[in-house]
Amino acid sequence: MNKMNIYMKTIIILVSALIIALLISNFSGEKLVRVGLQKQLFVDDYVIAEKEDITRELGKPRKVGVVMKSSVPTDFHSTKKFPAGLPGIGYRTTVLWNEQREIFQMLYRASNEALTAYAESKDGLNWTKPFIADDGKSNLITYRGKTKGTFYEASFTIDPIAPWGHPEKYKAVFNPGDPWDSEAAIAHSSDGIHWKGYNKGEPVTGRAADTHNQILWDPIGKRYLLLTRTDLGSQGGKGEDRATRIMAHEKGNDLLSYPKAWKTLTTVTVDDPKGRKTLSGVAEHQMEAMTLWIYENVYFGLMRVLTVGELTGAEGKVPVTDNDKRPEADVLDFYIGTSRDAVNFDKTWVHARKPLIERGDTGSFDMAMVMATSEIITHNDEHWIYYMGCDTRHHGGRSINDKGGQIGLAKLPLDRFISQSAKDELGTITTKPFKLEGDTLQVNVDAGKGRFHVEILDADGKPIPGFTVNEFNYYGSVEELRLKPQWKNNKDLSTLKGKTISLKF
Repeated sequence: MNKMNIYMKTIIILVSALIIALLISNFSGEKLVRVGLQKQLFVDDYVIAEKEDITRELGKPRKVGVVMKSSVPTDFHSTKKFPAGLPGIGYRTTVLWNEQREIFQMLYRASNEALTAYAESKDGLNWTKPFIADDGKSNLITYRGKTKGTFYEASFTIDPIAPWGHPEKYKAVFNPGDPWDSEAAIAHSSDGIHWKGYNKGEPVTGRAADTHNQILWDPIGKRYLLLTRTDLGSQGGKGEDRATRIMAHEKGNDLLSYPKAWKTLTTVTVDDPKGRKTLSGVAEHQMEAMTLWIYENVYFGLMRVLTVGELTGAEGKVPVTDNDKRPEADVLDFYIGTSRDAVNFDKTWVHARKPLIERGDTGSFDMAMVMATSEIITHNDEHWIYYMGCDTRHHGGRSINDKGGQIGLAKLPLDRFISQSAKDELGTITTKPFKLEGDTLQVNVDAGKGRFHVEILDADGKPIPGFTVNEFNYYGSVEELRLKPQWKNNKDLSTLKGKTISLKF
């Protein structure tokens, strides 16, 4: 690849917004792949043909702090099996944006493991807990009745293909518990509060469901997906080895008639390249839970990775020394992975041990476990990532200072999960050729300490007159989410519409 005759000191090219209608081709006789008016995220090399002196870097969300704590009686509920102070509240949490009511809605686990509660907020920061239970005395989801508790290990979603008010507008998946030995069940609701079970409330999968379960609509595959846990080792103790399976519905997305028609697409494990094992012979790093966030034609795997230690293997029966210090074993870290097919996931950041949201320092509420909600919310040109943070380890017993779990929030600028970045050397990225059907280019770029240029190449890879790097308007020290590049005699790409081009950044 020929370098542009321009020096760039530092540029983080977050070229996640190619707002153009395009057809991608590798010009090897293969059929063109239609992308359409689709934003292209450079979180992987899917649309990149060549790059030089460029590395991928993980974004750094900014922690806002704790936005919700235990505050109502059921948040502190205590039983012999689940004493107060356990890391219960928020252990499995979903936060959704209800565009019709213009509110945030939250489903979270209350202090007792078998209790699931509801909260809502107008601004996403200040939360109320309306008493929506059947008896009007708590904020618990009471679909299963008093004797069986409420949802357990649950998450819910707002179905984009169902109209508002439809009985199946909201969907949930949960662990119904005994007597079905931890198998996933699903339910539907018109408002996210009052629920009715598919399959008469009985499970729709085999074991196991003691994880952060998820059901959601896949706009890419036009299908419902169901995520739950599967066992690779024993069902408990030192031989327990966890993984997440992704299933697709096989009967025309008719969940009412065919609630059990799920086919496993893949099983997602950490796949540690170093093959690290515990003394018991199981993986040291395990996929405790994974949910999917589908955004701009990319499947983002929200991965909660467990680092196994003595405490987890013994289910909390081993004394812990220095319990006040930030631990490195029996902890949950939150990573992000990417996929284009919901089967094969890039686990670069997991293998590099680079969490998207890092656990806090010693003494912080999130120093031992970080568990993100089942989806990420895009709001006001930011991505809002809610998460449960806890200062006690997995199977760690009582929380330090009886804090229990708390709900934190981290924010990230629009589309800046992963960047294609250059340092002190000139970096170049050339896209695969595509047929231009639009006339506007927008680029999400941070060149606050450098320069940024775009050149347009023809089907033979040669610079197109009028769109060369030497004719490009200078952009130095620029940081914009939607920069519209211009050339001296061309303010847009309208003269190239219908032609086959490539972009060279």
